[in-house]
Amino acid sequence: MNVNPVESLVIELLTEIQLLVTEDPVEITRATVPLRDLAFFDSLLGLEMTVALEGRLGITIGEQTAFSDKETREPLSITQIAQRICDAHAGVGV
Repeated sequence: MNVNPVESLVIELLTEIQLLVTEDPVEITRATVPLRDLAFFDSLLGLEMTVALEGRLGITIGEQTAFSDKETREPLSITQIAQRICDAHAGVGV
């Protein structure tokens, strides 16, 4: 599994949601930390997005949410999210 397509998928999903919930969209990049930088994004949406990513990627993430560190609960950037998913699923397509 490669990081770039996973980053692109996360950005795509976040952009779709943002267009539905706000009239004032912000640019979403690989450096964006959804739980900190996106006003519409909260922990519940993090859970829903994790499930959506599992479905689109055909994997089980196994964490409650892919958007924060399991131990420290620190919010993660899109690049960090994608890298963790790829590290945990090396050998899987995408």
